[in-house]
Amino acid sequence: MRITYANKQVRKYFENYGEMKKIIPLTWVRAIKKHIDRLEALNNFGEFLKLDLGHPEPLKGKDKGKYSVRVTGNVRMIIQPDDAGKVVTICEVVRVEGVVDYHGGKETWYIS
Repeated sequence: MRITYANKQVRKYFENYGEMKKIIPLTWVRAIKKHIDRLEALNNFGEFLKLDLGHPEPLKGKDKGKYSVRVTGNVRMIIQPDDAGKVVTICEVVRVEGVVDYHGGKETWYIS
């Protein structure tokens, strides 16, 4: 699958894990790298969903169409399949939105 990024700031960190570990814990960076490696290795988003690694979950409300993937108990990597009018499971491009903790009634973005 091909990965794109929401903006230059997100791209900066996701294309340089050395920079990423300056702002978030190394254990998070390792988990994120595993998710990115898996996404890149698969043919489409449906294959990623079937693996169920990181427990990808569709988001609701204003974030409908996006998915969260677990980094830690509360921290999630947010991705959005670029389905371009297709069924999401055959999507071959995903956009990384960033890393967030949205639990407890507030959102704390670590990378956005």
